[in-house]
Amino acid sequence: MFDNQIATIFSGSILRKILNNEQISLVEYNLLTGLLVAQNIPFDTAFASGTRKTAASLQLTIHINPSTTLVIVVNLEPGSSVFAPSP
Repeated sequence: MFDNQIATIFSGSILRKILNNEQISLVEYNLLTGLLVAQNIPFDTAFASGTRKTAASLQLTIHINPSTTLVIVVNLEPGSSVFAPSP
């Protein structure tokens, strides 16, 4: 079940948007975190509200194993994030 559900999400439009540094919706972000919870995959998330200098953004850290993590920064609006330098 894990492979099927995660593969579907990561092979779909959400992954393409993340890899292209495009904005994703909160619904898509919640779908991704919901699948992580359903599959009992540990993760951390952080939110930074937008300011005049930076965009509102989310950082999702997925813990693959004790020495490997996957960090995804999602901008919720155009602009640079406090989590990553501007492209």
